[in-house]
Amino acid sequence: MSIIVFVIVLGMDLKILLRADYVLLLTFIGFFIFTGNMGRIPQIHDILMSTVSGHEFFISVLLSQFISNVPATLMLSGFSENYKELLAGVNVGGLGTLIASMASLISYKAYASMQEKNVPRYIFVFTVVNLLFLALLCILHLFIFAPIQ
Repeated sequence: MSIIVFVIVLGMDLKILLRADYVLLLTFIGFFIFTGNMGRIPQIHDILMSTVSGHEFFISVLLSQFISNVPATLMLSGFSENYKELLAGVNVGGLGTLIASMASLISYKAYASMQEKNVPRYIFVFTVVNLLFLALLCILHLFIFAPIQ
């Protein structure tokens, strides 16, 4: 399928292949490889087996802050059957740090390419606002949504 897409894009607009952000794409692929390998390390596997179950929401929020929410989903999915909490956690976990969501990294790169001098302010404001919303959603989950289940 990749070859078919490549050939079609090649025929339609060769320049688009030159504009793609391959470093970002490779970073994202690296997250998937990293998480797949981490889950296979016996010590990490044992820690995840003993801690994830029953704590899916908050562990997935926390892990998303360091390895992004989609790779966190894949890493934790093998250690829990409570997918409702896991998916809620990684969705909320997309807030917080810049790395918590690949969409945030993409928006950051777009902003940084246009506003080089304001990048530190962007990172500061982005992080503060995201952490506030992350805290709010975690509190709502803890006191409103979790008791309903």
